[in-house]
Amino acid sequence: MPPAEPRRPARPTRTSRPAGSPRDRAGEDGDVALVLDAGGARSAYQVGVLEVLLPELERRGVHPTLHLGTSAGALLAAALTSTAHLDAEEQVERLVATLDQATKRHVIRPLWQQVPVVALRYASETLGLSVFRLRGLFGTGPLARTLGRAISWDSLHDNLEQGRVHALSIVATAVRTGEVVMFTETDPDHRDLPGPETPDGYRRFVRTHLGVEHLMASSAIPTLFPSVRVESPDEAAGWYADGATRRRVPLAPALELGAERVVAVGTGSLHPRTADPVLDRTPVDLGDGGATLLGSVMDDPMRHDLRRLAETNAMAADEDLRPALDRHRASRGRPPYRVVPYVAIAPERGDALADTALEVFRENHKSWRGTLSDPDLQVVHRLLGSDSPLQGELLSYLLFDPDFFDAARDLGRRDGRTWLAEHPDLWETGPIQAPAG
Repeated sequence: MPPAEPRRPARPTRTSRPAGSPRDRAGEDGDVALVLDAGGARSAYQVGVLEVLLPELERRGVHPTLHLGTSAGALLAAALTSTAHLDAEEQVERLVATLDQATKRHVIRPLWQQVPVVALRYASETLGLSVFRLRGLFGTGPLARTLGRAISWDSLHDNLEQGRVHALSIVATAVRTGEVVMFTETDPDHRDLPGPETPDGYRRFVRTHLGVEHLMASSAIPTLFPSVRVESPDEAAGWYADGATRRRVPLAPALELGAERVVAVGTGSLHPRTADPVLDRTPVDLGDGGATLLGSVMDDPMRHDLRRLAETNAMAADEDLRPALDRHRASRGRPPYRVVPYVAIAPERGDALADTALEVFRENHKSWRGTLSDPDLQVVHRLLGSDSPLQGELLSYLLFDPDFFDAARDLGRRDGRTWLAEHPDLWETGPIQAPAG
């Protein structure tokens, strides 16, 4: 099904990128991985970053050939794979058009429609009738229909078949075992997938023909969104939840696929918050606990993995350490460490998106008129503690509002331009410097 048309008037048709050989598409420096992390509605920030970054990468002759995504990042990764035959400017237009369709009514059912279902399923479980299980508070049928409509699945499979993208990997978490599964589709000539299991034993790659079910599984936020039954492939069939739930090392799958360089775009700050004794003494509520949990799941893994990558780069570049490190790696059946240049863009301030979400919520949803037009957010806002200092954190994941999308994209574009200004050569190998002051 063709992707949605962008808001801007159509321009003359551009020449599609040729498929070329895998080596031609990867370039002389090998595969470049694009890693898009989780974020819910905050993924609009990632779209803003990509609006700046993709044209600049193309200008430098760099075309990511490995696409990896988790949760909302998986949706963006699939959308980019489906447009890999287009130039960067048109890819960005299609990505923005896809985001335009991710408003609340196209993502989740209204809460008032869910109340009878939730009540009946909860009552059945209370009575021991487990055949009617409650798997989530919000219905995500609209999201499944949106993904089927907004992403050109024929183009996605064709771009992989033709080698324009070498691999698309979607991260999901098995509900019962907690195993992290990378559902992966590759081009015909791509190297074998790592496996059957990674050395730490808790994640594995599974080759499959990707579809809506895999994206739905990757973005099924536990408790809020229902777990998803994945049927294909048979070896990995079962119930899955959000890929961010258990993934500890978001960059590792890209390196295991053979990436020589990594472009990572997150939605949580790359720097931890500084101590604030006054804030820490402020009374907390349910919303604060939820925001703290989300932060540990969504933000911390990318930050810690980038730190590990910088440390590994330093060791790999140390000629005195290399022989001993190589022997150690070989004894474990692992390849030698190598220097992996990276781009990593995420909000400079951890509360930037939270503050933006709270501002948009107060402007669009806090009045009586706003509440009547869309009561769901107001209900959630009240239930979780409307005066919580961290309330904006929770809202930023659930605020599928066009005004929030526009503001988050502005932040993403700003941070993308900042990275380019501070990295004239684009790539970094050392640690990311904390902001001054």
